[in-house]
Parts: sequence; structure tokens; C-alpha cells
Amino acid sequence: MREHALAPADNPSVEALATTGLFLIVTAVIAVAVCLASWGASDTALAAVSGAIASLSFVSSLICFAVQSRDT
Repeated sequence: MREHALAPADNPSVEALATTGLFLIVTAVIAVAVCLASWGASDTALAAVSGAIASLSFVSSLICFAVQSRDT
């Protein structure tokens, strides 16, 4: 009977970057939905704020994924 080998684990910081990137993508999608709904309801202030949050979250997630790809 053979011994079972342990699966190699990724660096915890790389996993944290990937998870943060995924959470930021989800935040961006929700913010885009709020932006479009607010724009349709003629609430321009909320649409502008949620659009800015969506843009910032999306760019931040791209940065997280770029840093993660260099660490692997």
C-alpha cells in the first residue's frame, strides 16, 4: 500500500490576492447594476457615485489579478 502524497499548496498571499480580486469583481457588478437603476430613475448623484465605485472596483480587481499572475 502506497503513502498518499500531499497536494502542493499555493502561497497564502497569492490566494488572498485572487480572493480579493473576485470580491472586487462582484462589487463592481453590483455597483454597475445600481448605477444603471439609478440612472433610469433619474437619480444622477447616486448613479455617479455607484459608477465611480464600479470603475474603481474593476480597476482594482485587474491590479490584483496582475499582481497574482506575477507571483505564481
